[in-house]
Amino acid sequence: MSDFNTQDDYYEEEEVQRQTRAKGRRGLPLWPLVVIVLLIAVVIISFGPDLFRPSPQPTVIIPTVTPALPTVAPLTTATPTPKPTPTPSVPTEIEVGVYVKVVNTEADGLRFRWGPGTDTITKKFVEDGTILKVLDGPEEKEGTAWWRLEDPAEEDEGLKIGWAAEWDPEDGTVLLEPTLPR
Repeated sequence: MSDFNTQDDYYEEEEVQRQTRAKGRRGLPLWPLVVIVLLIAVVIISFGPDLFRPSPQPTVIIPTVTPALPTVAPLTTATPTPKPTPTPSVPTEIEVGVYVKVVNTEADGLRFRWGPGTDTITKKFVEDGTILKVLDGPEEKEGTAWWRLEDPAEEDEGLKIGWAAEWDPEDGTVLLEPTLPR
């Protein structure tokens, strides 16, 4: 069964519904409302965090005066003048503690003996240019000065120390002259 008693009631009801629909259409159209909502959404998204952030407070600058401390000049200290290192000079005479160089022996070499004098046995021959240290002397014998010498370069202890003449007793040729150690 129908809720309508008559056909006229049906048509009346249909007419009422049509008029109601027509009234709804006569009000504001829906699209402007959608545009406004979208604009509000764009504004909120664009200004998002800044829109709800409080505005910054002005910074107050308070000038302060800091008194300047006086500058103190550093104390000058006397720089000691370095003393020049003395350049060792070559000794002029042979004496104990001085170094001597073998000279003028040519190919023969200097006779290094067991004791002073030509009558003692020769231990070895020392070449020209060898530096020796004076340990003792002089002892005068056969017209020449004899010196007890050490050969620092010699490894054999038995040949390290010996006696040698300062000059050749036969012709007076100088065989030892003072020098600096190497």
